[in-house]
Amino acid sequence: MRTRLGLCTLWLLLTVPVIPLSAQLPFVDTTIPVRDGKVLAADIYHNGGIAAKPVVLVQTPYNRTAYRLSLGRPVSVFPLDTTWYHYVFVDWRGFYGSTSAAVSGYDRGLDGYDIVEWIAAQPWCNGKVATIGGSALGNIQFLTARHHPPHLVCASPTIIDYRNEYSDYYFHGVLRLEHVSTLERLGFLTVDAITSRPVENALWDVVRNQTDFPEDIAVPLLMCTGWYDHYPSDIVRAFRDLRERSDAKVRDQHKIIIGPWSHGEVDQAEQGDLRFPNAAMVYRDAVLQFLAYHLLGAKNGWPLQPAVRYYEMGSNIWKSAASWESIATTPFTLHMHSNGRLGEPRSRDEGVRILAYDPRYPSPSYGGARFNPFDPDALPGPLNIAGTVESRPDALLFTSDALDEALSIVGMPRVDFTIRSDRTDTDVSVRLCDVYPDGRSIILSDGIRRMRFRDGTDRERFMQPGTAYTSFITLPVVAHSIQPGHRIRLVLSSSDWPRFDRNLNNGGTMYSPGDTVVATNSFIFSTTAAASLTLEVVPGPTPVWSTAEPMPVSLGVPYPHPFDANTLTLSIPVTTGEAHATCTITDALGRTLATWQLARGTSTTLRWNGLDTRGQRVPPGMYSIRLAHENGVLYRSVIAVR
Repeated sequence: MRTRLGLCTLWLLLTVPVIPLSAQLPFVDTTIPVRDGKVLAADIYHNGGIAAKPVVLVQTPYNRTAYRLSLGRPVSVFPLDTTWYHYVFVDWRGFYGSTSAAVSGYDRGLDGYDIVEWIAAQPWCNGKVATIGGSALGNIQFLTARHHPPHLVCASPTIIDYRNEYSDYYFHGVLRLEHVSTLERLGFLTVDAITSRPVENALWDVVRNQTDFPEDIAVPLLMCTGWYDHYPSDIVRAFRDLRERSDAKVRDQHKIIIGPWSHGEVDQAEQGDLRFPNAAMVYRDAVLQFLAYHLLGAKNGWPLQPAVRYYEMGSNIWKSAASWESIATTPFTLHMHSNGRLGEPRSRDEGVRILAYDPRYPSPSYGGARFNPFDPDALPGPLNIAGTVESRPDALLFTSDALDEALSIVGMPRVDFTIRSDRTDTDVSVRLCDVYPDGRSIILSDGIRRMRFRDGTDRERFMQPGTAYTSFITLPVVAHSIQPGHRIRLVLSSSDWPRFDRNLNNGGTMYSPGDTVVATNSFIFSTTAAASLTLEVVPGPTPVWSTAEPMPVSLGVPYPHPFDANTLTLSIPVTTGEAHATCTITDALGRTLATWQLARGTSTTLRWNGLDTRGQRVPPGMYSIRLAHENGVLYRSVIAVR
């Protein structure tokens, strides 16, 4: 397992990928005046003297001096051909060297305008300025371009969207806890300011509308994101809007590159537990070509590059398209079965699967779109979650047959489900995985839904305990080819923490202290209940799913639940069908507490008094019931002992 980079280095890598500089550059530590009389701290790097050249501008909230090395050399994180450009690093207003310029609510895009025009007026600039950088360094590029500085020629804002909206902070009504907490520690916002507005109301509409300005963009853009980035769906949407709504002179010049990358590791081939061939330094090469074309007038074929280049994971190849909308896909639906199968439609009612969710022991976030530079264990990307998430008793697994043909997924997966709970509010989380023949379960995408927001995030609608409700979760966009011999897996749980806030299940005011309550959540699998995974797939051979009826084996609803081992006996209905089966109760460490051997044709109710194999009473907690059939059919349920 790779370890996380140091905090400073990581944040430098956030901007754009690593490339050695062609020379050791001297710099000038100076200030740049702006329109309100303030000055902003800047480092100016004059490569090869002060001859007039194009200038590349970087505006940063992460301290311009961090981009220096000893003896006045910049850290080599920006993809510049330093033979041809000067470049300037400026501290944002209110940050580091520009702290004294802080003015509450000031539009930093105006600073961007003033900086660009100041640079253009210097004798060492030939009048052409470009901007680059990712994340926060990308957002300010949008704000700068919005004000149309006359000498801004092009920009490359990456791993960022310009629009600020509810979904940036909440996913289907659930706080993006890790992301928001990170933004707070970096000084961009306070968690309280976000959690005080958990419902998507008119205020959120105002924020979205004020920051939705593709019509104001009049320079060509090179954008970039990764499938394991924070908001790949939003960045794809932003790119589409820019191609449709920005200034007509540049609409067809915008381009985007989407790689198999996480937020802090753009252009790196090593991601999570996998290595992606041909994924290193792709954006670097593109931005060099982009800058040379627009700043130097190089006839390097940049206009012939496709508008969209994206990396299809699984097959590990780059693909291209004239636009995102031109990628033709068709829906492909896989149905969940109570026996853990993911495939053909259900032909009969199959009962329920029970998941007990205890907020004190939430399902851990592992891999995926995580980003927390302050936590060395918060590793992002395609990690194997078989031993960390799937092995827990609070996970329901649904797995397809092995594929005979590759299945190419491009788009936003959707999970539909039907749930009945004994609480007025709870969460449903999903993780989509590619299961390798060796058993690794690599996470592709994840998401969550708060059930009080099951019908939308505009208002709270509490559940009636014991009543069945249907809802859905739309996962972030992904491009992945499930290879022959691999399986598709969907993991259902009720938490994904700390990536997302945990639901206390008490039905109270969100993000306020309160008692935690165990929720008994029953997922329903009938011929009429929603329980499916829908993928957008590129037309091709359709996998043939077995239509053979599964062996009639089932694990009924344990009763009572939660189970008080001191005073009650747990009843477990089971049916084995035409083969032998074994029913076991295990703890969170996989240790067997009770076991029954059942003959074929058994239909009975097993009873457990809460004692382990040594006759010792088990402590309160979460336990798993498994019914393993000799023909391979496995049923799982979860019980809570209080």
